[in-house]
Amino acid sequence: MHLKKGCSYLKKQSIILLFVVCCLSLLMGACGNKEGNENASGDEIVYRLGHAAPETDPAGLLSNKMADDIKAFTSEQITLEVFPGAQLGGEVEMVEQVRSGTIDMAIVTSGALSNFVQEVAFLDMPFLFEDFEHAREILQGEVGDKLKAKAEEKGIKLLTFFDYGIANISNNKRDIYTLNDVKGLKLRTLENEIFMDTFRALGADPVPIPYPELYTSIQQGVVDGTDPLNVTMTGGKIYEVNKHLSKVGISYRAGVIVMNLDKYNALSDDLKSKFDSMIIDGRDYYHDTIYPEYEASAEKLMKENGVNIIEAEDIDLGSFKEAVQPVYDKHEAKFSEFISIIKESR
Repeated sequence: MHLKKGCSYLKKQSIILLFVVCCLSLLMGACGNKEGNENASGDEIVYRLGHAAPETDPAGLLSNKMADDIKAFTSEQITLEVFPGAQLGGEVEMVEQVRSGTIDMAIVTSGALSNFVQEVAFLDMPFLFEDFEHAREILQGEVGDKLKAKAEEKGIKLLTFFDYGIANISNNKRDIYTLNDVKGLKLRTLENEIFMDTFRALGADPVPIPYPELYTSIQQGVVDGTDPLNVTMTGGKIYEVNKHLSKVGISYRAGVIVMNLDKYNALSDDLKSKFDSMIIDGRDYYHDTIYPEYEASAEKLMKENGVNIIEAEDIDLGSFKEAVQPVYDKHEAKFSEFISIIKESR
């Protein structure tokens, strides 16, 4: 009797175990099918893309252009949900979220990315590129490929670089034509060692201040000016408190479009090809149309509001470039594999 009861008990347990295994198999199969079907024809993939700019700024216009094109070119298989104005966090925070997979994509400045991919910081070096065309040639070539590989080591797909702007010098004291005109000016910059060393080399007093505090800091005399891009001069209405802008072109500022590497790799080859194509088309349209149109309207707005703009050809740029040699003496060794390529390309 005891033996029969034992056998009956074991039989019941075996049936229960088999039932559990079957359920788990079905559940795992369903999950696997869901993941596998992400790239199947007709299935929609939604990516969340964040950036810190207003929708009307160049980066905002770029994000909306890409969202429209990607949705159309992939027959609505891929949709970009765009969150402008730092809704998803600051730039550094968004890069961290992209890396962890909390959000899928972000458009940020290269400075934010350099917190995770240190090699990108070489872009902060002064007078690195001759012009926008030179910067594009370098960043779309060997140097760009090397930086993309470095980003992938951190779990970040660096889709492309784009022109964010050129840093000049604005202030409320005087026009700047020569190196001597910079001396003694208190200029706000980011808390960035290369930027601060550059200002010191030019004879200015660098003061790290958060961008949201810049306008009132100039009003109150904490600083005389800054190293603005045109988009920051107009977006933050700095033209109201800085009436002198000299196109010194201290440094090229790059923007980057980044994506979670695992999310990118999960795409089918066909969707990757379409997705990549629209990213590059968006970047090229930005360079050819969005950015130059915005720059022209920004300069027009500044001039209408009494800003005196000194063109590069009227500035003794040779003396500026000579003055920043100590910055290269201090920092170049860290970025030698990239800077050597740039020097050879001149």
